[in-house]
Amino acid sequence: MGRWLASAALWLVWGSFTFADKKSFSFRDRNCGTAPRGNVISESRIVGGHESQIGAWPWIVSLQFIKVVNKSVHLCGGSIIKETWILTAAHCFKLSREPQFWIAVIGINNILKPHLKRKEIKIDTIIIHPEFKHITFENDVALVHLKRPVTYNNLVQPICLPVLYGIPKITETTRCFISGWGKRTEGGTLTPSLQEAEVNFISRRTCNAVGSYAGRVPNTSFCAGDNFGNVDSCTGDSGGPLMCYFAEHDKFFLTGITSAGVGCGRAFFPGIYTDVQLYEPWIKKQWYLEDLRGKNEISIVRGKIIIIMAFIVLFVPI
Repeated sequence: MGRWLASAALWLVWGSFTFADKKSFSFRDRNCGTAPRGNVISESRIVGGHESQIGAWPWIVSLQFIKVVNKSVHLCGGSIIKETWILTAAHCFKLSREPQFWIAVIGINNILKPHLKRKEIKIDTIIIHPEFKHITFENDVALVHLKRPVTYNNLVQPICLPVLYGIPKITETTRCFISGWGKRTEGGTLTPSLQEAEVNFISRRTCNAVGSYAGRVPNTSFCAGDNFGNVDSCTGDSGGPLMCYFAEHDKFFLTGITSAGVGCGRAFFPGIYTDVQLYEPWIKKQWYLEDLRGKNEISIVRGKIIIIMAFIVLFVPI
């Protein structure tokens, strides 16, 4: 009887792992791009911006560098795109690409004040786009894989990726917003409270004209803000989202990543943003590879357990 029970346990272990392997992996989150606590689209909302409502942008993340034990500082923003994934800018990791020196802080509006839903999550992997060029900011995109999944609530939600929903390219009439804890003026200090501003899409042709960036905006990026410098992202906003609202879906989509610019709020030098749509195939590939790596680790554990159980069934007197 004892040996029969051990054999049954062995088959139960095998079956449970096999079932786990067959769990479907989805690239699309039907609840993405919604802000349960905010009604931001009804108002015009970081240079030229103002403080955002609590929960207005529940996907935004503060990526903080650990200077000493239990002491970290905000360096960049990021966006939650899946339970264990954050999309940000590659240049954010100039100080270090080692994940143990970084944490992701979620569920906050003020980076200095404690909050019940504030969570600090350790980082498992930092994946820099292999063709990132720091001098020109081409391919300025990176993925951060968290050590544990975030728990969605009113202050923590993912943002949608545009290609997965068939979203067209943004135009001058698309309503788009930026948000972050960056400086409000060039040469100023970081703002502890999350700021936001509405920005206009500016074509690469206009942005690359003589008198503006004169051809320096790469084909992997676009500009947004205004040509008079009234609204702009600034130091500390890097990696954060440029998010656009599409009424037909009633959702926000991550269309840009705050990347570069000349100064802050300078006329004819609007902010430069990485075009997210160009990188969705790369993003999905990284998701798939990480999912495969996780399954391989499960398979290794399963193999060890099965060997132990088989040894017990075959050789241990019961």
